[in-house]
Amino acid sequence: MRLFCGILMLIWLAPLSAYTPSVFDYDIKHWTSADGLSSNSVRAVTQDHQGYLWFGTLYGLHRFDGHQFDVFTTETHPQLASNAITRLLTDTEGRIWVGTKAGLTLLKPQKMQFERLPIFNEVTSMIELADGDVWIAADQLFQVSQGQVRRIEQIKAVVSQLERYQQKIWVVAAEMLYQRNADGDWSQYELPAELMQTPVYDVSWTQQGLMLAAESGLYRLTEMQTVVPVALPDNGKTPVYQVLEDSQGATWISAYRKLFYRYQQQEWQTVTVQELGNSPWFSELFEDRSGQLWLTSFSDGVYRAGITQIRRLQPSTESVVRSLALTPQGKLLLATQTDVGILDKDGEYQTLLTQDALLGQTVHAVYWPSSDELWFGLERGVFRLVHSRLEPVFPELLGQTVRVVQSSVLGGTWIGALQGLYYFSEAGLEYSDLNQEFESRQITALADSAAQLVIGTSRGLYRRQQQRLNRLGSGTPLYNAYILAVIILPDQTVLASTLDDGIFIQQSGQNWQQLHSGNGLLHGPAMSFYYHQYSGWIWISTSKGIFRLERASLHNAAKDGYRIEEILSPFDRQMGSLSSRCCNGAGQSKVAYWQQQLWYPTLKGVVAVPEQPAGTIMPPIQLQLKQVSSQQRYPLGNADRRLVLEQYERNLTISYTALEFSRPESLEFRYQLQGFDTDWHQVTERREAVYTNLPPGSFEFVVQAKYRHQGWHDATQTQIQLVIPRRFDETLIYRLLWLLLIISSLYGLFWLYRQNTLLKQEQLERLVRQRTQELENSNQRLNELNEELQKLTHRDSQSGLRNRRFLLEQLPKDIEHFQRNSQTLQEQGKSIALLVLQPQALEPLVQQYGKGITDSLLQQFTAVLSRETRGSDYVVRLENWQFVVVFRDITVAQVAPYSKRLVEQLSSVLIQPSTTVEKLALDVFGGYAFFPLPLLGGQLLGWESSLKLATLTAQQLMRAGQSGVGCLKFADQLDAFEFEESADLELQVLRLQAEGLIWLDVE
Repeated sequence: MRLFCGILMLIWLAPLSAYTPSVFDYDIKHWTSADGLSSNSVRAVTQDHQGYLWFGTLYGLHRFDGHQFDVFTTETHPQLASNAITRLLTDTEGRIWVGTKAGLTLLKPQKMQFERLPIFNEVTSMIELADGDVWIAADQLFQVSQGQVRRIEQIKAVVSQLERYQQKIWVVAAEMLYQRNADGDWSQYELPAELMQTPVYDVSWTQQGLMLAAESGLYRLTEMQTVVPVALPDNGKTPVYQVLEDSQGATWISAYRKLFYRYQQQEWQTVTVQELGNSPWFSELFEDRSGQLWLTSFSDGVYRAGITQIRRLQPSTESVVRSLALTPQGKLLLATQTDVGILDKDGEYQTLLTQDALLGQTVHAVYWPSSDELWFGLERGVFRLVHSRLEPVFPELLGQTVRVVQSSVLGGTWIGALQGLYYFSEAGLEYSDLNQEFESRQITALADSAAQLVIGTSRGLYRRQQQRLNRLGSGTPLYNAYILAVIILPDQTVLASTLDDGIFIQQSGQNWQQLHSGNGLLHGPAMSFYYHQYSGWIWISTSKGIFRLERASLHNAAKDGYRIEEILSPFDRQMGSLSSRCCNGAGQSKVAYWQQQLWYPTLKGVVAVPEQPAGTIMPPIQLQLKQVSSQQRYPLGNADRRLVLEQYERNLTISYTALEFSRPESLEFRYQLQGFDTDWHQVTERREAVYTNLPPGSFEFVVQAKYRHQGWHDATQTQIQLVIPRRFDETLIYRLLWLLLIISSLYGLFWLYRQNTLLKQEQLERLVRQRTQELENSNQRLNELNEELQKLTHRDSQSGLRNRRFLLEQLPKDIEHFQRNSQTLQEQGKSIALLVLQPQALEPLVQQYGKGITDSLLQQFTAVLSRETRGSDYVVRLENWQFVVVFRDITVAQVAPYSKRLVEQLSSVLIQPSTTVEKLALDVFGGYAFFPLPLLGGQLLGWESSLKLATLTAQQLMRAGQSGVGCLKFADQLDAFEFEESADLELQVLRLQAEGLIWLDVE
């Protein structure tokens, strides 16, 4: 439960220079574990360069933005030495030194990077030197410089506290107080015996010198260089935890269950359990950069005591103030629930009417018809003050509640009572004729000017202008509203406050505007108006606070909204005071201008607000981007304006906040991801933005924050560029590949269709070919049968000559006959000779004249061969155009001339392919060989070798292009074994020819 809220302190202007600041002018706010602290035992506090407050508790480190605590523990950040935080220090580089019960950790808050340093004892104090080094008290004294830790050997004893003032460093050890001057020289001072035996919690430098806060009390180092005890302001004997001298010149002393305060040389003030409502004892006092004081307690969380420009006074013993007004003598008249008194500029309060004299009535209006006469509008009429007692002024009004007593521009006095409106002049008290037109005659408010008279009742608002009375606000909630307050501005703009429907505003010649909770109205019904014509602000009080409305914003309110500044919120209350409501006075006297301040009645005295506040009432909003969370976390600092994410990070949570420690509940936020969102997300108090399935690209995340009473045109804004790279499947190349795949697929489908068509066509063609092949196979089979038949008949079907089969059967018989008669035949000079005939290549003739020429040539060759061979010889067609003439009974000498004549006759054959072409002659090449071969052991070689040699001779002549006939001659030393062992006869012949052992003899 929150105990204290807000910040209140008066900055007095010249007429109030005699006012003494009080500890009770500080309003405090309280946070405990119910607000997010992991532990109510808070031991340390510091502020980083971004403006965040950091608190060290017994269970973790906390970062605070005024709204929520972010907790860091050893479970989430293992580099944190311990969860029990004892000391915090922010150095000039913005790093935070975290001292714990188990050692030291260095934190870089911009990137949330923790680094463990090699100090492992409990850290009790830390200071930063001018050169950037940090000294650490952790039982022993350590120095950390450029990341290196070393022990300071000049002090051997256990060190507990450190302090740096100007060029001197103070070190509190177990029994001595050490001092190091600017030259590095050390001095030491002995501590009192009672201080040696008790812990020293703090050492600090004040205007009174060096102060030591210890379990045994408060001590000071005297000019005589001795440490002596100092009596506490209440002369009590209690532990002291810290002494702080703030930037305002005030001194604070934190003691056990007490807090002492003194402004400069004024009297000490004490805040005890009775004032605070509980019994905290503060472990550390810390002043932030805005001058606000933070108090951490051992068992009660965190308190914040703030300074502002408002103060609350309770001059009377009665706290409830109903009405107030400025006297002709320049003093402030206060009407409380039980008495009436005068407050002068020195703060002295003088009672005018006691509770008995007031007769238990409430003062609704205060009026001075003359400087020496005072009237009161009470619950039973109008009374004047006569020698500390009340007398009725108008017997006619006795018993009526009078809420309005106000002077008229015509010189008289308007009186608004329960039963109608009255006018008092020299002619006496008159009952106004206007009452006849009022639906309700209960007068609640009235405003008079030279141009118009505006009257508020419990049933509507009326205006008298040019001797005519009109009821205002027809067709609006104003028509039947209960009117609480009315004001007429110098330009005749009318503002009227209603009980349930907000404030109605009518500028001259225009329609009514309505200011309600939906467009900026704060804290409910308005109780009073005050217009400051020099600044242009309209001050408005409610039962829960005070705010002001800028007059110039009324012209463009429909477009830009109303410009409103909150002055006092329902959560503001001072130290030592309980919760109270504001400005709930009675009647018309609810605001007074006195000593350049506006004074308002409350249930806890009066509130004084400077009419011209120094600067803006509400502090400027410090908008911060905290981190971007996806699959990774990206802490953000003030300088981060661009963040490049990973390709796969498409679900983002963007955390943001505003550093507002006084009224965080009055902040509103909205955000937009430009490039993705088309409109703003109005999130009010939520401080994170969640996006899912973001596309790749560059986006600008913009967040705005404002106070609830402000328009968005006054909002504070910050932004960061978020870049999400494209995955490969989102690149142009990938899309082109997909396009290529689609095109390929379509082409593939077309190809398959076409292939299917071709396949069907091919199947049909295959079927035709199959049928054709079957016919061809049948024909081929017939041809084969014919060839077999021909082979069986020993005749070639085309030429009519002997075929190879005949040769294979007949020639071995001839060889056998020759071998049986070899001796006789050799004596006669006879031998078997084989003549191979080969005409020139016929392919060019076939290509030129067609295949028919071969039939003609074959017929003529056959005729010549059949005619020119002898009866004992026979001709065999080996294959195609290769013929063999076998000479069975011929002398060796006759073979060459006979073969030559036969080749010449064949070469002289003339062929006429067609009637249009002249006759052609073919070159014929002939090669002959004998059996047996005429070389040593020639009878060992078969006739096949002779046939091969004859064929080889014909081919060599043909390759040489030399027509005629020839044979291969052998050297005398060559024998048959040269051919018998050779697997390739042609290769062996070529080799022997190259060696000169065989040569070609051409006839």
